[in-house]
Amino acid sequence: MDINHPQNSSASARGLLDFAFGRVRFYKVEMRLNKLDLNLLVVLDILLVERSVSATAARLRLTQPAISNALSRLRVHFEDELLVQVGRRMAPTPFAEALADPVHRAIAALENISSTRAEFDPTSAEREFSIMCSDFVFQTFLADALARLAKEAPGLSVTCLLTGEPAAEGFREGEIDFAITPQARIIPDQPSAALFSERFSCIAWRENPLVGSVVSRERYLELEHVCTCLGPNNPPHVEERALSAQGINRRIAVYAPNFASVPFAVVGTNRIATVHARTAELYSKLLPLKVFAPPVEIPAFVEFLQWKRSSAADPGAGWMRDFLIRSAAAF
Repeated sequence: MDINHPQNSSASARGLLDFAFGRVRFYKVEMRLNKLDLNLLVVLDILLVERSVSATAARLRLTQPAISNALSRLRVHFEDELLVQVGRRMAPTPFAEALADPVHRAIAALENISSTRAEFDPTSAEREFSIMCSDFVFQTFLADALARLAKEAPGLSVTCLLTGEPAAEGFREGEIDFAITPQARIIPDQPSAALFSERFSCIAWRENPLVGSVVSRERYLELEHVCTCLGPNNPPHVEERALSAQGINRRIAVYAPNFASVPFAVVGTNRIATVHARTAELYSKLLPLKVFAPPVEIPAFVEFLQWKRSSAADPGAGWMRDFLIRSAAAF
């Protein structure tokens, strides 16, 4: 497919932007700015990620000659090679590296605009939303909420992304619509609302001979613990900060990769773990665990819903936000 050929230009433009923006269609004649065919920015955005003509062609469902043609036109417009062959892969020029972030943001902004409607009917709307959250939030709250969503808004689809880096970057890049996060991780310049509170419980293997129905503070400190490590760039979790503030240092034997892994690292050992109360309740029904109250003071915390300020005028995003808040009220 030659996207520069008169007979193929409209079809190609529709194909590129249909891929980028879903069902909304833009036509090539309407997408020019400073003599640049803006459809080419969709190609450039993917090229700078994939650094491969063939991989870009596969993602955009076009032929390799079509992508090569688009790259040639981009080189002419920007008066730069943009990507050069280095071994078996292509490497961006310094100018292309400088373009990568603004191009990606522009595509994300257009995608956001293209999905906005003056009115939103959840019973008939077809749309995608993305939510960043922890596996704890997904297992105990979102899974049930999404089951209700399937009945109230059957045409909506949701991508849940595991909490990693702070959500600020995802909001800026347009990669996430919502984040559910403890108060300590809230982004100051984006709106938020409290969803639900959570307290803590302790768990141990049911056959652990060192743990009874009640555990003293001394025994709690003597035992080995399992904790969660969500990555080097994440702040300490709520219970870690609470215990550190009291000068309490636990004997950490295992750091699990997520909250859901912790109960499995307890079973079959004499270790214990301090976990979300809802996690303890859920896994005590699935695994041979006993649950007991922490013998140290750990205050409850609140999970917040956060969303992009730029979506304030988007009825669809507003409906989804209200749905999540309403679901949490019944949680």
